[in-house]
Amino acid sequence: MLHCCVVCLLLAESLMADVTLTRLAASGVIIDDGETRIMIDGLVVEPYAIYGGLPPELAQQFSTASGIFADIDLALVSHKHHDHNQPEFACNFLKTSTRTRLVTSIQVIELVRERCRPLVRTSSRVGAIEPGYADPVVLPVNTAKVTVFILSHGTGKYERLQNFGHLVDMGGVRILHIGDAAMDATDFEIAQVANLDLDVALIPFWFFQPGPGFGVVTEFMKARYQLAVQIPPGEMAEVTEFLAENYPEVRVLAQPGDSIVVSSRESASE
Repeated sequence: MLHCCVVCLLLAESLMADVTLTRLAASGVIIDDGETRIMIDGLVVEPYAIYGGLPPELAQQFSTASGIFADIDLALVSHKHHDHNQPEFACNFLKTSTRTRLVTSIQVIELVRERCRPLVRTSSRVGAIEPGYADPVVLPVNTAKVTVFILSHGTGKYERLQNFGHLVDMGGVRILHIGDAAMDATDFEIAQVANLDLDVALIPFWFFQPGPGFGVVTEFMKARYQLAVQIPPGEMAEVTEFLAENYPEVRVLAQPGDSIVVSSRESASE
């Protein structure tokens, strides 16, 4: 059972520290406790469809692996869609940030390999994983652990698309990123991601719109902080107003580079 496996695997002691989450493009985020820096869905620079990219200052930092993009230990990608992974920029970043490991699905690795075949074929910093619903993959990263598991992207044309959920345990703070998981309670039940005792959940904004999404949030993504992500720039004002009226506890990081600092529950109670 995934929720039992995840909780048991994450019971190992970790140093308590403030953890900073910095918003990137679309659903991209950097998670940092001062010693370990993990980036999820952050290999995105250009706007794609209705979703925004990075402003020029951050795009420059990305290209030089400096500023908020400095010293990234681990880059993770939920799935291959262009608003979550841009292969050319992924290749350039891996060439520049020589300490960064990229660990993701075979589908994402195949796209990146098309742009930088020698690096992907020869570098020990690039690896594919194949977690299952009952067989998550655990990645130790310095002071953190990341548990990677399957969450369906949907049915029909999305049925074969590999979408990963990521559970990051860092500094006594537990963070869930679900990529573009379908709003399907049954799939979350199969993945068995309930009872994770979350501190932060990064949730695509459409889960809060009328429909089945909020039921999934209520059952599977209870957290001290719920962050709505993947908000198109052209809809930011409307979505922010809707959330403020209907879900005032849900937070929005409106611009790339905006951040939130989360303390461990032990530190927060002192």
